[in-house]
Amino acid sequence: MTRQQLIEQILREVYGGQPSDDASITPNLVNQYINQGIGLAVKQNYKEAIQLDGVGYVNNSFHTTFKGLTISKDENFLWRLTLPEVPMGVGQNEGVSNLRLKNGDGQISLDCIPLSINQKGYASTMKTIPNKLLYYTEGSTAYILSTLTLSQYTATATLISGGDSSLTSTLNVPADYIPTITAYVIQALMIERKQPQDQTNDGVSN
Repeated sequence: MTRQQLIEQILREVYGGQPSDDASITPNLVNQYINQGIGLAVKQNYKEAIQLDGVGYVNNSFHTTFKGLTISKDENFLWRLTLPEVPMGVGQNEGVSNLRLKNGDGQISLDCIPLSINQKGYASTMKTIPNKLLYYTEGSTAYILSTLTLSQYTATATLISGGDSSLTSTLNVPADYIPTITAYVIQALMIERKQPQDQTNDGVSN
């Protein structure tokens, strides 16, 4: 299912049919709510995994891999790259499932080892792990600890994500979690529709 198809489905449910051309709720607004609803669906999947298997994890269907991320120097022995979005807030650092580096010859490194913010404090006193790099995330930025020069590499990151946010992109969510997203978005939009509209441009809001 594409985002555009889900948006059309939601708008039809909100308006009880095809919305008019002057409808106040736009596809871009619905798309923004969909991104929030994806986070809700991810957390529900995480909770259900604990209930069913006794282990917290997020199904592979929610993951998206982003390639060719540029790495730049931040400080001595610290490198940074910008992730395509802020990782989902699942677990301490489970929003980023794995991070690998690729050189100009196409050779890919082993998975980097993620650190939580608490682990970051004492990581510098640890012995170096052979053939492994450590990293941690802050918002949409990932920081890699390394004495090597990493600016000649690019990064490949797998995130828990709904995929590309453009309206024509395929929604990266399993079909059985679409109702969770739909219910959240419709509830938010119905609250907006119930708000009184200011019909007079007199400088005073309702």
